[in-house]
Amino acid sequence: MSLTVVPFYHSPSHTLSYVLFCPTTRHAALIDAVADYDAATDTLSFASADIIIRYLERHQLTLKWLIETHVHADHFSACNYVGEQCGGQTVVSQHIRDVQKTLKPIYQLACATNGEQFDKQVNDGDCLPLGDFELKVLATPGHTPDGISIYVDGHLFIGDTLFMPDSGSARCDFPKGSAEQLYHSIQKLLSLPSDTKVWVCHDYQPEGRALDYHSTIGCQREQNVHLQQSAPQFIAQRQQRDATLNKPKLMDKAVPFNLQGARVGAADSPQRL
Repeated sequence: MSLTVVPFYHSPSHTLSYVLFCPTTRHAALIDAVADYDAATDTLSFASADIIIRYLERHQLTLKWLIETHVHADHFSACNYVGEQCGGQTVVSQHIRDVQKTLKPIYQLACATNGEQFDKQVNDGDCLPLGDFELKVLATPGHTPDGISIYVDGHLFIGDTLFMPDSGSARCDFPKGSAEQLYHSIQKLLSLPSDTKVWVCHDYQPEGRALDYHSTIGCQREQNVHLQQSAPQFIAQRQQRDATLNKPKLMDKAVPFNLQGARVGAADSPQRL
């Protein structure tokens, strides 16, 4: 039987979360879970994450892995919250340590910088068992140093590398981000078979088009608006574009929270930041 993929869209942050599971064993993984944020009260709540939890429960799935494709700057992670309710191990790139070391003094944090806030750290080429399948980790830095993508059963979950073909690629102007690294990460992804199913982390619905979050490697290779040029042209265009962007409005709150494991208190009440 084939892997089952179920998307969940968080409209305030334009973020896609994914539940993927083995139909035989009912073992599941969750990629990029999102918490809800109320700016007026400066609190987190978890109605969106609870929808995912109810799905897991209703379909009698055993959650094994809660994967963060990178330290997010535009939303608050719900990985720890879901893990507290459902079990499973939180998974990040081993390069989380580099990100923590870079950002700790910027945000004046007291956290450890060895990634101990997460259950498992992975490297390029590592595999995570999921029932009859294996989740292969691909290191895809550029947007951030800790970026990873997940490849399994012809599906590719690409975090913040590429968006849908009409939206191009992810920004690279965060600390230790690199347009050159992103280019090489994208080339790694484009080397996969053309019929590989691609699932994006964000869709911003340019010009008001309908939500779309699924393409193929072949479609990205042929149609992505940022990929029809040479490496130097891509890097220059990405850097020029990034120089015009404002930082994400939640960055100064979301990054410290996510960087430290997205820890929350009592699950039955909003969490004041």
